[in-house]
Amino acid sequence: MTKPTGDVFLRQEHLTAADFSDYRGDFGALGCVFEACDFRRMRPRQISFASGMEPTRYVDCTFDGSKFQRIIEGLARFERCSFKDITIDKFFGHATEFIDCEFSGVLRHSVFFGLVAGFHRGKIARTTNEFRGNNFAASTLIDVGFREGVDLSQQRLPVGPDYIYLRDAGLRLAALRQKHVHRPPSATREEIFRFLRQAEEEVQQGQHDLFWTRESLAVRDRRSLDAVWKELQDVAASSETNAQ
Repeated sequence: MTKPTGDVFLRQEHLTAADFSDYRGDFGALGCVFEACDFRRMRPRQISFASGMEPTRYVDCTFDGSKFQRIIEGLARFERCSFKDITIDKFFGHATEFIDCEFSGVLRHSVFFGLVAGFHRGKIARTTNEFRGNNFAASTLIDVGFREGVDLSQQRLPVGPDYIYLRDAGLRLAALRQKHVHRPPSATREEIFRFLRQAEEEVQQGQHDLFWTRESLAVRDRRSLDAVWKELQDVAASSETNAQ
């Protein structure tokens, strides 16, 4: 396949070592397989990783240096792909799978799902998204979430003051609620309970370990954010101590 210059929409293609680097147009794929293909430094106006109701696989592909903003995720499956030095904004992987992929760069305003969600829920044969062995440790995650059964113990996540990884979240959140339930009313107490309702709902939906970035907490102001974040840091530190 020659390197494309105009808009691209591929159907039922099986491509090996195809070169899409530096691509700037609209890109879409339906029922395709890409092996060892070069997607580096892409700046597509829009990208549909997997269109329609047919899955598209990306195996050993490289997306390094690319920037994706207008994204249709679809039934895409990424295996051993490299996403180094990328910028991804608003990626909602309702039915997208990632296995043994490497990430660095910036991911923002995105959510990865362990169960098939959104439009595809109940419309395809599988009910879960395979999501394991992925390395986000060198990434900057801004308002990024993992929901509905993503096994965080099978991923490498970034660490630092802007991230919290809470193991056995149901148990830890219950302890935090119990800590504040008998305290006198205050703005901080109200904000903690408001946050807990959302976090406990995520646990009920199957996300047993929780991961937060500071920007992902829906709180009213900076003071409330600092107070809730400090409480979560203390709970997370306690869970890590007990796990040792």
